[in-house]
Amino acid sequence: MSWRFDHLAFNTDGGPALPQALAELLGLQAGRRPPFPFPGRWLYQDGQALVHVIEQDACPEPQLSHIAFSTLEAAATVLLRVQASGLEYQVAQVPEDGIWQIFVRLPGGLVLELDAPAAGELAVSHDYARHAGAPD
Repeated sequence: MSWRFDHLAFNTDGGPALPQALAELLGLQAGRRPPFPFPGRWLYQDGQALVHVIEQDACPEPQLSHIAFSTLEAAATVLLRVQASGLEYQVAQVPEDGIWQIFVRLPGGLVLELDAPAAGELAVSHDYARHAGAPD
């Protein structure tokens, strides 16, 4: 299975300071974000959304939410590997884009988001339409 880095995601209080600093330091530009039911911003470089900022009222200091990797492998194959690991996970699907997201909690609490193409059906454990926040 081949993986590539996709993006970093940060939780923050919703102010513009973090996205502005990242944009200025790294030369990133604000861009399209799928219609998630919670506020946030995506910052792009060369058409790739590299930084996702998730806005949360109860987050006084920015904190890493997750690190994402993507693959062209089938989402069902990725999910089988995750299930075999015995690690805690949640499955979601990006609104409109349909990309499958498998959020895996690693030992120590770090969360990996594993993204796979929108082919086939998986059992969703985090439905963005019913939950206001990002999976945790």
